[in-house]
Amino acid sequence: MWKFKEFRKVLDGLTAVSSSSSSSASSQPGNREVDIPETLQSEHFQLCKTVRHGFPFEPSAMAFDPVQKILAIGTNHGALRLFGRPGVECYCQHDSGSSVIQLQFLINEGALVSALTDDTLHLWNLRQKRPAILHSLKFSRER
Repeated sequence: MWKFKEFRKVLDGLTAVSSSSSSSASSQPGNREVDIPETLQSEHFQLCKTVRHGFPFEPSAMAFDPVQKILAIGTNHGALRLFGRPGVECYCQHDSGSSVIQLQFLINEGALVSALTDDTLHLWNLRQKRPAILHSLKFSRER
């Protein structure tokens, strides 16, 4: 939290200087520069993804629920994107990261079934604010 306090002090200093310089600009003919101590460093900041735009990368499966008007798109990297009305969008990720090969909505149930290339079925609950996996079923192939 202290990082933001230092940042706020710098901003307050800038606004105080700009307001005082605008009121005294007519009395002082020269332009003066303000020395701001540079206490902010790269360690004080962290990059993170805040927004995702557009169509998912490498889509592999798609399903549409005509009742709720939701489009689900699965990707080759195990990601699941849900699109609804304007402003309704959700991103989920399968833990295994395997490719999604099939998606199927359970109509009027608020659920979605996803099948992955690692022979796993997942039942997603869409009735929550954040979709979550209710059940998972792992198949083993006979050889």
